[in-house]
Amino acid sequence: MKNRGMLIIIISVVIVVILSVFYVLSLKNFDNNLLNNKWYHYNKINGYTEILYIDDDKMTYYKPSNDSQTDDYSFCSDYKYNKSTKTILFDCGKKIVIKDINSHRLDVSMNEEDITFFKSSKYSKEYEFNNYFGMTIDKYKNSKKQALEIIKIDSNKLLEVLSDKEYSKIIIAGDNCSSVECALLYDVVEKWISYSKNIYYINANEINEETIIKLNSIDNKFLTEKKDYDDVYPNVYVVSNNKVIDKYKIICDGFSCAAYYNK
Repeated sequence: MKNRGMLIIIISVVIVVILSVFYVLSLKNFDNNLLNNKWYHYNKINGYTEILYIDDDKMTYYKPSNDSQTDDYSFCSDYKYNKSTKTILFDCGKKIVIKDINSHRLDVSMNEEDITFFKSSKYSKEYEFNNYFGMTIDKYKNSKKQALEIIKIDSNKLLEVLSDKEYSKIIIAGDNCSSVECALLYDVVEKWISYSKNIYYINANEINEETIIKLNSIDNKFLTEKKDYDDVYPNVYVVSNNKVIDKYKIICDGFSCAAYYNK
């Protein structure tokens, strides 16, 4: 009877040890692609790029946001990983469920929302743009390029527009215009020309040094460096009677430029 009791104890201990080993192994056995890589997600609502980074011990989730959004993962760091459920459990009580992963893309569920990350921030922006508009950025531009073509002017016409007594908007963008706003500009222009005829566009690459000097002599709000006209964002000058009334860059809220439709 005594031997039987000892046998039961030994078997129980062995079972506990085996289960413990399996549990430990399930906690840390990531896909090799996940660890020690920066994963990017373009937020189509606010236009910020979020970055997820996980190493062997800690997680960093860089999520810039505006005042109307909160980051529930800002206090999360230490974690455990459950391989069987593909769930990362954080010390803050939050979790990330890995739905799929390969060498360049990571699909997860966070706060019951499906989010896709890429190792390239450019690919992430293109992916979100395609999902939102149903086409690539290049196809979107081509579908709306006529809007810019019909209001395009040269340097001589630019100087004429400045002297006009009516209010006009002059859009300046060039090869360095690489932000998503450079594509969304087409949508803004379509709205503007629907209610105003005094909308003009000039390619920044066509503004030479001589023209820049003339512009600056008319109003010093026109800067003297050529690079100031070829920005990553589209520049808009509101002019009348040889004066710059207002100037600003078109910087949208993610994929929404509605704030500029009536500006």
